[in-house]
Amino acid sequence: MMQTLHQYWLRASAREQVALRIAATLLVLALVWWVGLQPALKTLKNARTQAPVVRAQYEQMLQLQAQAAAMRAQVQQPVSDPKAVLQDSISTLENNARVALAGERATVSFKQARPADLALWLEQLRLKAHSSVLEMHMTQAAGLWSGSVLVQLPSGAQP
Repeated sequence: MMQTLHQYWLRASAREQVALRIAATLLVLALVWWVGLQPALKTLKNARTQAPVVRAQYEQMLQLQAQAAAMRAQVQQPVSDPKAVLQDSISTLENNARVALAGERATVSFKQARPADLALWLEQLRLKAHSSVLEMHMTQAAGLWSGSVLVQLPSGAQP
């Protein structure tokens, strides 16, 4: 086949050879465009539109990483007296909370607590007192919460 093409080339006039060279060049350029450049340009265009979204996700991940590091540092702080921390933490529930201690457990009863105050108290309970909730009984009325929470204090926190 190559020999046949070569013979055709030798028999072709100069004008036909120029036309064939131009056609071959256009064919090669078209292939380079469709196979090499067009997909790369499409990817670049998509990357430009996705960059702000990816950047925002990256910033959010950095914030979450900083928050996790801060929480890790808080958890690693030793608690000298978990009972005192527990007593101090119920101040976030205003004057509507009472604590009953029994060994390494405590029962916290509260009335008409706002949801934000309750969430803050539970966070302080976990982070500052290193305590965990064992049991929780709550009711809601008019957007306020009432109930009791059984808390496990860290070992060595005897009354």
